[in-house]
Amino acid sequence: MIEDLQDELQKDQPAKAKKTHSRTAVLFFVFILWIIYAAIIILSSLPRIRSAIKESDISNTIINLREVRRSAQLRDAKLCFVIPKADGSTTLVVCNQKIEKTGATEYHDVIEGLLKGPKEEALSAGAISYIEKGTSLIGLTVSGTTAFVNLSASFTSSGSSWGPSGLDTACKQITRTLQILNPKIKDVIILIDGDKLEL
Repeated sequence: MIEDLQDELQKDQPAKAKKTHSRTAVLFFVFILWIIYAAIIILSSLPRIRSAIKESDISNTIINLREVRRSAQLRDAKLCFVIPKADGSTTLVVCNQKIEKTGATEYHDVIEGLLKGPKEEALSAGAISYIEKGTSLIGLTVSGTTAFVNLSASFTSSGSSWGPSGLDTACKQITRTLQILNPKIKDVIILIDGDKLEL
C-alpha cells in the first residue's frame, strides 16, 4: 500500500511541474505583451510630448532658472593682480571680477576669489597673480584696523619664479585687495599655518 501511494505521488509530481511551468510561461508572455503595449503607447505619444515641450518653452525657463540661481551665488569684487614689466618691476592693478559666495564673510569671499587667480578679462589685460596656485585660505579675522589672514604653507612659494621680491608682491596683492574692500584696514598680518610670515 505504501508503494502504491509512492507511485501515485511520483505520477502527480510531473503534472504539478508542468502546471507550474505553464503558469510561469503565461505570466512571462503577459509581461512581454504589457512591455510591448507600453512601448507602443510611449512611442505613439512622443511627437505630442515634444510639441507640448516646444510650445510651453519649458527649456528656456529651465535655462533662465539656472542662470538666476548661478548669478545669485556670485558677487562682484575688486581683486588686486599684478602686471609684470620687462625691466622686472611690477604694477598692481585692480580688476573687477565675479566671485563665488562661500557663505562666509565678504572678506573670505574676496580672498578665495583672489586665490583662484585672474579670469579671462584680467588675463587679457596682462594681469597675473603671484600667489602660488594651490594656496588655500585657512582662516581670516578682522579686528579693528588689522586683518589676520591664515594661509596654507604653499603660499611661501608665491612669486618664486619672479625673483626675491615675488613673495612680497603676493603679500601686497592680499593687503591691497582687503584694503579696497575696507579702507579702514591699515595692517594685514599673513600667517602660514598659524605662524606669522616673516619676509
